[in-house]
Amino acid sequence: MKTGKLIVICGPMYSGKTSELLSFVEIYNLGKKKFKAFKPIIDKRYENNYIVSHNQTKVEAISINNSKEILEHIEGDEKAVFIDEIQFIDEELKDVVLKLNDKSIDVFCCGLDLSFKNNSFSTTALIMSYADEVIKKKAVCHNCSEYTATITFKKYSENEEEIDIGGLEKYVSLCKDCYKELEEKNKITKLFK
Repeated sequence: MKTGKLIVICGPMYSGKTSELLSFVEIYNLGKKKFKAFKPIIDKRYENNYIVSHNQTKVEAISINNSKEILEHIEGDEKAVFIDEIQFIDEELKDVVLKLNDKSIDVFCCGLDLSFKNNSFSTTALIMSYADEVIKKKAVCHNCSEYTATITFKKYSENEEEIDIGGLEKYVSLCKDCYKELEEKNKITKLFK
């Protein structure tokens, strides 16, 4: 029995991670291959039972509280599993993904690799280390407009938690130089609040 492959798509917000994930969904869909899609239940930005990209492309998905719930939904004849926003899922996702691969199921994961504090998300980093392929996406920098953004920047907020779900009302993507510049300004602003 052939082992399934593991593909991870990562990068900052607005880099097209979910769109890329959904392009792989389309390949399996066109090939009439059975698949299941999953997303963390805490991501309620668009629709609860769909993975939705910023450009409103979507696929039906099962919302989960933890990674082990994925296995409860697997019937055995799936050819692929798609998982969105893995940074919001527990680290046991690694064991789930490897079990799926052992059952000849291809797994495609996408999520943020770095928080707005420029720290790596542990689940994403862990899953990336087992990947057959990592697709690192970039975005257009919201400050200098260059296609070099690799970091998500949180606009001023009272909530300093690294898990704080939101969209353009909270976050922009920045290149490393603009991130450093705006992070320094943000620190100065907080000093004088």
